[in-house]
Amino acid sequence: MENQFIGLEGNLSKTLVLQDSVLYVSSNKVSSSEKFQKSLEKGSRSISIYPLEGITEVFFNERSETLKLQAREEDGNSKNLSLKFSEADQASAFGTYLGERLNLSKSLQKEAQLKPLLLNLLYVIIAVGATYLLGTLEDTNTLTDGSSRRSRSRGAILKAIVDTLGHTGAIILGSLVPLFLIYR
Repeated sequence: MENQFIGLEGNLSKTLVLQDSVLYVSSNKVSSSEKFQKSLEKGSRSISIYPLEGITEVFFNERSETLKLQAREEDGNSKNLSLKFSEADQASAFGTYLGERLNLSKSLQKEAQLKPLLLNLLYVIIAVGATYLLGTLEDTNTLTDGSSRRSRSRGAILKAIVDTLGHTGAIILGSLVPLFLIYR
């Protein structure tokens, strides 16, 4: 992991370099050490410098491409740094290497399982409710009667769905959407 140019996928962070006792994060893609050294000598603002002794915590999920660091910059400001790698294995390997190199204690946190389930349940309930409303709708002309432009446009979208698919098609589509959400 030392002296390697690791490509990142983030908007602000494009390249990561770990040298001796410093972590460099560049906002430009860097492929050669000569260009990188020239940028460092010029004092380029596109390179952020983080001393390794200033890194206090490393957070990562073994299945995620994102690695989060809590670090102090050279000027002493504390910063939460988020690095997005191209692969989850690469993020996990770098996080493990950095934690071992800095002798940080390892603690495992179990991810919350209830929150994603409740969010999916909410989506399923909304999809079932919308299916019921579209399936039992008698007169589609009442959808476009509204006092505001926003409610009329929303009603026009629903009217187009019901008129295009029909009641049976809306029920079939409305049955497939919750099944997809449950499967996901």
